[in-house]
Amino acid sequence: MGYESGHRNHLTRACKGSFLFRAMKTQIQQIDPKYTKALEKAKIALMIQRDTAFFCEIAFSLKYVWTEEVPTAATDGVHMYLNPEWFMQWSPEQRIGLILHESLHVAYMHMVRKQSRDHKLYNIAADHVINLAITERGMKIPDGGYCDSKYYGMFSEQVYELLKKEADQNPNSPLNMPDMNGAFGEDLLDPPPGMTAEDVEVAVQQTLIRAQIRSREENDSPGTIPGELELFINGLLNPKLPWQKILQKYLNTFSKTDYSMKKPNRRFFPEYYLPSMSSYSLMDITIAVDISGSVTDHDFKTFISEIAGIFKMMKPRKITLIQFDTSIKSVDDLNGFSDLMQVKFIGRGGTDIGELIKWTNDNKPQLLMVFTDGEFHFKNHHTKQNVLWLIHENPKFKPVFGKAIHYDIHKS
Repeated sequence: MGYESGHRNHLTRACKGSFLFRAMKTQIQQIDPKYTKALEKAKIALMIQRDTAFFCEIAFSLKYVWTEEVPTAATDGVHMYLNPEWFMQWSPEQRIGLILHESLHVAYMHMVRKQSRDHKLYNIAADHVINLAITERGMKIPDGGYCDSKYYGMFSEQVYELLKKEADQNPNSPLNMPDMNGAFGEDLLDPPPGMTAEDVEVAVQQTLIRAQIRSREENDSPGTIPGELELFINGLLNPKLPWQKILQKYLNTFSKTDYSMKKPNRRFFPEYYLPSMSSYSLMDITIAVDISGSVTDHDFKTFISEIAGIFKMMKPRKITLIQFDTSIKSVDDLNGFSDLMQVKFIGRGGTDIGELIKWTNDNKPQLLMVFTDGEFHFKNHHTKQNVLWLIHENPKFKPVFGKAIHYDIHKS
């Protein structure tokens, strides 16, 4: 977290690469109850504060690990590592701030955004951004935290460039001193063993969307979510395809047997306020996602955005989500955004639509939508059900049955 207090210890760059493996082996098994009690009190205190639903969702998504391997606190995007003695030295209010600080490192995905930049300088830059956001809300941080108001409103990358310029032009700058890590040290860690940066990024994105949903459900005040994060989340949920137009032809073929008060029947309005028939909520939509090896993590994120767009625009009662490669790997019923964000994507093998088409013939959804790059053979597979192929990066794809819509998955 880059704090500059007089605490002697700091996490040096030399141990950054090996910390994760040692910390996982040396986490404290028999922790003093006073530490866990203090942590729980800090979590509860954060939760009961006004307009904190967004931040709580992020903070509570992390796995907390007590360890003496880290002298202060740190995060890899999945865990929050806490040194118990260091944690206890701060006031109850400051403990809330430090939990929020590590959580916001995750929310802003600083571990991923750092890329090849100087680790220490980027860590300091990220700390300025985070601590300014925390103190602006009237919350406290541990003493000496990097929190210069001249960086207010900047992204971490912008602050980094200013810090790097200062360090490069002035060899005697405090930024060039080895002990400028501060009490928190360099608390941005590499992904945990078995995970890539992309894995962490996808997991955090799902947490951010869940956090935004929770914030809305709890009626947090407008502006509660930091502007940079709000824009990023809205970008994740911004579908590229005009689903209302695409699905309209299928809606027209479905029987209208339900009524809705959302749109009153204009023939009798305003003398009588009668419901009109609505078919959106009746749509039995099945979405199949190709999770084969040829589909990238970026593709998955786009698929999530498009499915979220269908929920937002069409408000279907339910979506059945199928993951497949050479066979069906999972079938999930989704009733809204929250269910979508809980889905864990599996993979990855080749691609074979045989089992998917058999499922379609057995279950007969009104519409099957398949997100895929089309790198497979139809063989003798066939169905009489409505099928919509959403094809990217494969302009030569021609379906044997159903309709294909080609689009550029990388186009903003």
